[in-house]
Amino acid sequence: MKQNLHDKMAKLRKYPVLLFFFIFLFAFLLLDVVWPKRAESQLERRQLAQRPNFSWSKLLSNEWTADYDKYTKDQVVGRDGWLKLQSRSERLLFAKEEIGGALIGDDGQLFTKFFALKPMEERQLKTNLKILGSFMERHEGDISLMLVPSASLIEEDRLPFHAPILDENAYLDQVFSTLGEENCIDLRPLFAENKDRYQLYYNTDHHWTTEGGAYLAYQEFCRQNGMEPVSYTQDDFTAVPGFYGTTYSKCVLWNEEPDTLRYLDLPNRMTVWETSGTGELTPSSSFGTAEDPTVGMYDLSKQTDADKYAMFLYGNNGYSTIEGTGEGSLLIIKDSYANSMIPFLTKHYAKIGVIDPRGYKLPIDDLMEKEGYEKVLLLFNFQSFVGNNSLAFLHG
Repeated sequence: MKQNLHDKMAKLRKYPVLLFFFIFLFAFLLLDVVWPKRAESQLERRQLAQRPNFSWSKLLSNEWTADYDKYTKDQVVGRDGWLKLQSRSERLLFAKEEIGGALIGDDGQLFTKFFALKPMEERQLKTNLKILGSFMERHEGDISLMLVPSASLIEEDRLPFHAPILDENAYLDQVFSTLGEENCIDLRPLFAENKDRYQLYYNTDHHWTTEGGAYLAYQEFCRQNGMEPVSYTQDDFTAVPGFYGTTYSKCVLWNEEPDTLRYLDLPNRMTVWETSGTGELTPSSSFGTAEDPTVGMYDLSKQTDADKYAMFLYGNNGYSTIEGTGEGSLLIIKDSYANSMIPFLTKHYAKIGVIDPRGYKLPIDDLMEKEGYEKVLLLFNFQSFVGNNSLAFLHG
């Protein structure tokens, strides 16, 4: 028996590549069994599939095998390294300019792939315009819409050659003409004028930069509302280096340089509220303490996380209020773009309400009357606005 085993090993040694493959495969399978399983991927910014519970019914319907396939792919040994190797291969060997839903532009700037509106988005855009039109009629002169143009529109010259990007200008023209230009803040001329002077958008993320795009938008909002914007220099901002954004997470480009995130270190306090079905407000127990339910405007613990942008306003909460040092009150209905601009406004208002419609479902007119908000700013990025199906609470 020993002789037979010796003969087989001697034969295998004649095929070293095959022998190496079997050793590698066995070691990889063994390592995969003992490798720690993760609940989420910081690199990809998403939850990872977990081992599915077995049942004969799910097996016979092929549901269990499909779930197990997702589980093995998400929990494979060294997944982050394999993703980076894949992006490197696609970029170097095949010269791809689109990887994982991200377009690779000049100087490594990453753009969100957005070639056309889906039929569902077309319908949702029409619905949103009707809702906003009715809302503006009920509160004539008190509502402003700031629809932020995408980086792919403002910095179109940095896109890959002949990228079939959406004609965003046409849709923005449609929105502003439908709602009335007097009710809208069009940032396109200002951004086009300053795109070579400032970095308006992050290279690795779809958001605008605090000291670039958000600061220019704040200045324009002040001008259109008869207020004098506060002047800031680069030295007034605190820098947080090593920021890789959500667009980077789509493609995990191997040689991409990180961005630097910046914020104004202001002392203003914020309260995050929980709302009952009848609209009663109570401070959220997840923030602050029982004695002092307020927190600062920045979750500084996020500076060491992958999603550093979530430090602004502690992410996207349903309803929050911020104590300002100015006069009057402003309600902001927004997506995450607004989070880095809102701190600028604390110098101009005594109270700023912040609503993310994904987490707030009660009638907005009731809140405006109860809390006494004098003006409302709706602030969304164009790409998130067109498919936003959570604005129904603006109905009267």
